[in-house]
Amino acid sequence: MTTTDQKTPRFYLAMLASKAAVGALDLTHHRGGQVPGVVAEKIDPDFLSHIDKPDHVVFVSGTNGKTTTTNLLSDLLVDNGYGLVTNRAGGNICTGIESTLIKNAAVSGAQRESYAVMELDEVSFRPVLPRLEPELLLVTNLYTDTFTRSADPDYVFGIMSRHISESTRLVLNADDLISCRMAPQNHNKVFFSIEATLPDDTPDPQGIVCDLTACPVCGGRLEYDYCHLRHLGRAHCTSCGLTNPEAQYVMTSVDLDAHTFTVEERLVDGHPRHDYHFGTYTVANLYNLFAATVAAREMGLTPEQIARSLDGKVNITAERYSERTVEGRRIVNIASKGENGTATSVAFDTIRKEPGTKAVVLMLSDAHMAEHPTEVEFSGWIYQADYEYLVDPQVKQVVVVGDTATDQVLRMCLAGVDPSIVTQADGIAEAMAAVRYDDVDTTFIAFCVSNVDVARGAADMLATRIEGAHHER
Repeated sequence: MTTTDQKTPRFYLAMLASKAAVGALDLTHHRGGQVPGVVAEKIDPDFLSHIDKPDHVVFVSGTNGKTTTTNLLSDLLVDNGYGLVTNRAGGNICTGIESTLIKNAAVSGAQRESYAVMELDEVSFRPVLPRLEPELLLVTNLYTDTFTRSADPDYVFGIMSRHISESTRLVLNADDLISCRMAPQNHNKVFFSIEATLPDDTPDPQGIVCDLTACPVCGGRLEYDYCHLRHLGRAHCTSCGLTNPEAQYVMTSVDLDAHTFTVEERLVDGHPRHDYHFGTYTVANLYNLFAATVAAREMGLTPEQIARSLDGKVNITAERYSERTVEGRRIVNIASKGENGTATSVAFDTIRKEPGTKAVVLMLSDAHMAEHPTEVEFSGWIYQADYEYLVDPQVKQVVVVGDTATDQVLRMCLAGVDPSIVTQADGIAEAMAAVRYDDVDTTFIAFCVSNVDVARGAADMLATRIEGAHHER
């Protein structure tokens, strides 16, 4: 284990205080993913430089999928006997990273586990990476994200790219012509890519908004060969010739019936192929699982170890996607991401591609914003999301709840959703009472990730209502 700078009395005081904060959070059953780090920084502003680091540090970043991919990678490692620390409970900015290390440390600052797998916010590369150099960095993708914090992909790309060390092993998505160009100063890279094998592939980027309409190098015209998800796919510039890099890990086929995907490892002689199991099929889920698999291989897991884990209990966390059947009525919770048009569009696209008739409950207003009235949510993201996907004869009802419900109702009218199927509810209880579950095969609850507990409670309300009605019959 290493330390960047000499420890000072201020550091030890910070450790004691932050450890007390951890104890208080445990005692009161609060997550408080950033609180110990906040306490430590108040006492020792350069705390992250002073605390010891695990021998092996892995960061996972990117606009969409980093939480899911971090959890999948952590689960793969733990299932194969690795002792590690992770920030699954939240906190992907500097104080959250510090909190994770504090929980893994003795009072001296020495780390108990030798591996750390942590989600890292893209903008937090600036304060974190100069003081904690990861052995491996996985970047899932870059899209337009929360406008008030992340501005646009080029801005985020610049922050991430310039702070990456030359020695860090980079695992990059070759299908994303934005993030795959990251850190030209680093030549220690491996790429992953999906071939044109998916049933959802399109000849051009999907959705009303595309983050990559021109060559990111010269501004020339891009021609797409195919796209898997939004702008992720293969393209080339007609002016300078820029195209996707060759990938060392390639998903060559997907069997939807067997729920398996095949990965060819082109950095190994003979290009061996390995089959892995996936659970619920969506292109986003496939990318997250593929990325975690590649990172696990780069960390030393064998294909057999990964396949065994994926055949067993390792899967997409239930916080992001869960379903149940109550008295023959299916209820599905599906996560989106606050103020993120791409993630919301992907959720809507997943819903419209599901078979059967549907009621859709939208809980997309960010709970964090509702709790902090002095902060303003940029409602323009609603017009970057594909509400047009809800214009579908199979969607029989849409119920909207939350602080931005009125904005979303207007957006749906502009998208062409029939106003007669839209209900605006005042509160979660009213929203769940309004669902006409008897008229549809499935009720989908699409929620912002900050509302995960609220969405789970809403599904419980609906399940209780269905059960009560069944017993009355």
